[in-house]
Amino acid sequence: MKRIETPKRNLSRSQLILEAAQSRFGQFGIEKTSMQEIAGDLKLSKASLYYYFPDKESLYRAVIKKEQDEFIESINDDIKNIADPDEMLRKYAVSRLSHFRTLLNLSRLRFENFSEYKPVFGETMMIFREKEKEIIVGIFERGINSGVFSLKDPDHIASLFLDLLKGLRMRIVNSKKLLYIDQDEFEELSGMIVDFIEIFINGIKSR
Repeated sequence: MKRIETPKRNLSRSQLILEAAQSRFGQFGIEKTSMQEIAGDLKLSKASLYYYFPDKESLYRAVIKKEQDEFIESINDDIKNIADPDEMLRKYAVSRLSHFRTLLNLSRLRFENFSEYKPVFGETMMIFREKEKEIIVGIFERGINSGVFSLKDPDHIASLFLDLLKGLRMRIVNSKKLLYIDQDEFEELSGMIVDFIEIFINGIKSR
């Protein structure tokens, strides 16, 4: 029997599933969350859940993509009315940190389990990195055009900028069993990033 498609209803149900899954993953992590529990939260049958998402990994990937898309949209909103490229870069770095804290708390992946879910993370993070780099390159180009920044290769420097930010974050989480940072660690990392941004901006300023 052919299933009759109802796009509006499907979209609404999918969104409800994503929100329920986001809550579950955030509290218990992907490895301790079952599809049955997510279905139970929504009072759905497990079969109904699998109609929308064929497995837990695809649902987890969709949850992360949802947060990434929301972040890209919100950070573009945050910086679009800022005229100074210096301030745009500062705002971007601070907003990015808050976003990654959300992702870290959401995943709570143990390092010993990371390889199992790396394909789920890897694909979405690669796409997200390209979107991030596009924003940063745009900031750099605005700075170059206005005479504020002096850069010969904005694309390369944007990649370096992202790698350095990642390095600061990993300095905090590398010694932990969970990819998770508490409030004290968040404040410590915030301070390091603020210091880094000032050094970085000073390095690319036109003389």
